[in-house]
Amino acid sequence: MDEIEAEEEHILESGGQLVGSMVGRRRILTTWAVGEAWERFSRDRKEVVKKSFHILGLALPIDGSCDGEISIKGIDSTYLREGLRDWQEGGVVASEEDSVELAESDDERDVFYEED
Repeated sequence: MDEIEAEEEHILESGGQLVGSMVGRRRILTTWAVGEAWERFSRDRKEVVKKSFHILGLALPIDGSCDGEISIKGIDSTYLREGLRDWQEGGVVASEEDSVELAESDDERDVFYEED
């Protein structure tokens, strides 16, 4: 990252212009930096990544045989297991208090997106 910034600085100091938009270059630089950080973290802290994927259920069998091993901070384990069981049996039917109906005049975009 420092090398790219140094290269850009050198180009500008020598009177040149950067090709492409700065936003695009910064986006690529940020993506690269995040990728490098993830690569280093997943290599140096491999066990943390494996454990996290396991306890969150991302690395468990899809058949539900190990769902009891899922543990999500802040969610009661009984509530979580019952919710997973209900979902596997065909979904959860929302209660009336959980459901939201739009009036005919309401537009879904108004409900789900903030407009400027």
